[in-house]
Amino acid sequence: MKRWSLVCAIAVLLVFGAASIKGCTDSPSRPSSQKNPVGSPQALYDGPYVIIVVIDGLRYTESFGDPTRAHIPYLSNVLAPQGTLFEDFRNEGRTQTVPGHAALLTGTWQSIANDGTERPDQPTLFEYFRKSYSVPQDEARIISGKSTLAACGHSTHPAYGEAYGAVEDAGLGEDFAVFERLLDVLQNDHPPLTVVNFASVDWAGHTGNWETYIEAIETADLLTAVIWTFLQGNTAYADNTYLFVTNDHGRHDAAHGGFQSHGDSCEGCQHVMLLVLGPDVRANHTVAETRTLRDICNTAGEILDCSVPHSKGEVLDEIFQDPATGIGVGYR
Repeated sequence: MKRWSLVCAIAVLLVFGAASIKGCTDSPSRPSSQKNPVGSPQALYDGPYVIIVVIDGLRYTESFGDPTRAHIPYLSNVLAPQGTLFEDFRNEGRTQTVPGHAALLTGTWQSIANDGTERPDQPTLFEYFRKSYSVPQDEARIISGKSTLAACGHSTHPAYGEAYGAVEDAGLGEDFAVFERLLDVLQNDHPPLTVVNFASVDWAGHTGNWETYIEAIETADLLTAVIWTFLQGNTAYADNTYLFVTNDHGRHDAAHGGFQSHGDSCEGCQHVMLLVLGPDVRANHTVAETRTLRDICNTAGEILDCSVPHSKGEVLDEIFQDPATGIGVGYR
């Protein structure tokens, strides 16, 4: 699809809704409420979908930390009223792309190289999911602008590893290319678990050009809203999909060198966003308590009904309409 065609498709989605993209199958139902232990595979996964969108390198002060939210109008005005927003969500590990993605996928802080030459040493969510359900590789996908994120498709853990890894569709480049690939995968393959990396914000920040950085943020904001619009207009995904929107890291605050770089423990680098939408997720809800990237692994595992035994995170129970019973008031 050419760029102009893609822009036109976005416009159609926003004006007419995602039903304009013809969809797939009827929504599957969720399996039993008993969490499926790793190593005890079921014959088939037919539960809800999980999509994790990572807007790479977006500093919180340019997203929900900006009182005007001027650069994220769709996330702020369209998506946030439908979901739960975390005001103090953090990366307390290495504030770089590969370690940040590895943290949210493994539920552990990973001090691995940022150049893609090292894989996590703890199992990823992809591995937990595939081993729990004995599903094929194309049921778990990582779709990434950056090639280095192929390293997060599976771990080196001896009990998991490549045999349970994801399809690593990495190195796609700018966000429009990632968006196009994602829509193709969602329409044709329907993977239950997908992680998406929009890399352009980080690349733009590294240029040191403020206008370029802001433009990239506004593009990622729009594309993320279109993803949600598509999902809600498609019979396979509507009311059956959980969307996490987060960042792997922020950027230096003014006291530590400014937005051009990142990688330390300053407030600008550690403070990131998390917005969660989906069935039984509390709408127009804000959480002030501190939570971290590690908690995404546990929460997604809860939704997918698979155990994540090596994760150090916690389930984000506060996103659900009835935190006392946890996920799936409508499923359980």
